[in-house]
Amino acid sequence: MTGDPPGPRPTTRSTIHTVPPTQDWRARKRDETHQRIYESAMRLFQERGYDHVSVGEIASAAGVSVPTFYAHFATKDHIVMPIPAQEEIDSILAAQPAELPLGERIRSGILAWLAHYGPEERDELLARWRIVIASPVLRNRAAEFERATAGLVLDALRQDASPDGSPVTPGVVVTASLSAYTQIIMRWAEEDGRESLQDVAETVLAALRQI
Repeated sequence: MTGDPPGPRPTTRSTIHTVPPTQDWRARKRDETHQRIYESAMRLFQERGYDHVSVGEIASAAGVSVPTFYAHFATKDHIVMPIPAQEEIDSILAAQPAELPLGERIRSGILAWLAHYGPEERDELLARWRIVIASPVLRNRAAEFERATAGLVLDALRQDASPDGSPVTPGVVVTASLSAYTQIIMRWAEEDGRESLQDVAETVLAALRQI
């Protein structure tokens, strides 16, 4: 699911003594740098188009070195198509009823994932995917990110001891479901967010059930 909000998610600390002050300061500094790189890249992508912006230009606009850029993002693709963390995938799937057939569990997980976006996060998601659909290069690379996310889902399922009983292999179900997820986000972005994300998801997933 290549729609995760940018930057590290905040953590909850019970007391000010949980993390040493120096370490806490470094974490805040890293988060600030990460966000500055993200915002600089998005501004340049929107002004010039994704294909006409280099990593060096992003780093310069953010006031960091190119190695610092790569310490935060593996490639510039990852700015607009971040891959969720394994623990996020694990959590979403674990929250779905284990007795459901595999396809229904994943579809339910997709809807839950989309529902977790607040208004500002949805705006950020839409801004990123406007950039994706405007770039032929990114539209093609979306399939690579889709496969990477499918691998995370399969890893989560391997840890699941509950039998599915589906006659279709998990790989086929996961691949089809993640392809549907990409179609949801692309259709929503192509319509410039005029239809609600949840409504687009329901339409695409309903079509998937007919297969």
